[in-house]
Amino acid sequence: MKSITVYQADENGHFLYQTTASELYLSPGNFNVPYCAVEVEPPVAAGGMVPKWDGLAWTIVEDHRHETLYVAETGQEYHYGAAVQIGGESVTFHGTGPIPHWLTTTAAKPPMEEPVAE
Repeated sequence: MKSITVYQADENGHFLYQTTASELYLSPGNFNVPYCAVEVEPPVAAGGMVPKWDGLAWTIVEDHRHETLYVAETGQEYHYGAAVQIGGESVTFHGTGPIPHWLTTTAAKPPMEEPVAE
């Protein structure tokens, strides 16, 4: 049986790893390519960047998925992929590309404690 090299991406197109797809026994010339995998080799990305498949080609985008981000309006920690209401609009960030204006890398400062009267 033949096999080919394919490049696995996640559901958002971010490159994960290289793997192999085996030829289908009852359909020679066709391969069992995993979901979200492509046959086009991604380019090498420098640190802080990741290849992303857009459905037609690989691009290199900023990778913030290992950073802690906060919702700018509230200071609450943001969980990648979560929908947030900003100005009446539902927005989501999957961690790659430029950080949107509604997110920040700065945590909210805790409120100042009032001095206790004795």
